[in-house]
Amino acid sequence: EPRRSALSFRQIFHPTDRAVQEQEAFAHALKLTCLAQAELTIMHVGPEDFDDFPRVRPMLQKWGLLPQGSTKEDVTRLGIHISKVRALADHAAAAILRQLSLQPADLLVMSTHQREGLARLTHEAVAEPVARGAHVDTLFVPAGVAGFVSAQTGSTKLERILIPVARHPDPQPAIDAAVGLAGALGAEKVLFELVYLGDEATLPKVSKPDQPGWRWERLIAKGNAADWIVAAGQDFDVDLIVMTTAGHHSVIDMLRGSTTERVLRAARSSLLAIHKRIPSQT
Repeated sequence: EPRRSALSFRQIFHPTDRAVQEQEAFAHALKLTCLAQAELTIMHVGPEDFDDFPRVRPMLQKWGLLPQGSTKEDVTRLGIHISKVRALADHAAAAILRQLSLQPADLLVMSTHQREGLARLTHEAVAEPVARGAHVDTLFVPAGVAGFVSAQTGSTKLERILIPVARHPDPQPAIDAAVGLAGALGAEKVLFELVYLGDEATLPKVSKPDQPGWRWERLIAKGNAADWIVAAGQDFDVDLIVMTTAGHHSVIDMLRGSTTERVLRAARSSLLAIHKRIPSQT
C-alpha cells in the first residue's frame, strides 16, 4: 500500500477573478479540500459586484463524487464545507491579504499570470505581493498549466517533485510537505529530486522516508538559485516544485524579488511555497 499521510490543513482559501484560465487552480483547491475534509473559502475579487463564483457542485458531479441534480446538503455529506466571500476592490492583492488577516487559512491556493517586460508594468501584480505578505503555505498554479489535478476528471498525477535544498531556510518543512502530499494523493511511484547549489560537503542533512516505489535523487549545482530551479523543473518535467521560503533577505532580493518570487515568474509547473516556521516563544 502506498504511504498515506493526513493533510494537516483544515482551512483552505482560494481567491479568484473567475478568469477561465483559473479553472485549474480552483480544481486543485477543491480536490485538496476533499482529501483533507476541510473548509474551502472561495473569494471573488473584482472592481464590480460580480456574483458568478466557480461552480462547486458541477465539478464534483463531473468527477463522479456527486450525482447529477445534487444539493448543497449533498456537498456537506462529503465531509467538506464551502463558503463564499465577495470583495469589491480595485487592488486584488490588498483585498486578499486583508481577508487572510480576518480569516486565517492553513493553505492558500491561487492562480498566477506570468508576465514579463512591459506586461509586468501594465498589469497589477497579485501572486508575488500575496506570496510576500500572506505568511501562509501557498500553492500557486500558473494559468494554462494543468498542474497535478485534472479539472476534467479530478484524477491526480504526482510522479516528479522538485525540492530545492539550502542551508537556510531549513528545507525539511518542504520535504515533509512533499511527502505528506504524495502520501495523501496515494502516489505509488514518485521521484523526489533534491537540488542543492553549493559543495556536496555542505549539503544539509534531511530526513527522507524510505517508501517502496519512491526514489530520492539529488543534483549538486552552482549558479543562480532561481535559474537552476526553473531549468531543473523543465528538464525533469516535474509535476510540482516544493520549496521553503523565508521572504526577502537582502536589498537585491527586494529589488529583484525573492528566490520563490523569481521561480514563480517562470516555472511551468505548480509551486508549493512552505513558509519558514518561526519557533514559538515560551
